[in-house]
Amino acid sequence: MNCARCDRPILPGQPSTTFPVDSASAGGADVTVHAELCDMPAHQTAPDLTGSQIYAAQLRAAAARVSRYAP
Repeated sequence: MNCARCDRPILPGQPSTTFPVDSASAGGADVTVHAELCDMPAHQTAPDLTGSQIYAAQLRAAAARVSRYAP
């Protein structure tokens, strides 16, 4: 069985906690996590920039470095 928080296996004899999770769109489910707080893996929360967005950011940065109003 895998931990719902860190997605690592819960070994036999290792302390764990199971609790129900209610869902508005589906039936409830029981999730099992390590009894001791484990680290959540890093996950992406925003989409990657496209090539044109990266290029535009590089152009803005280059223009800011060589501003004609800079001393």
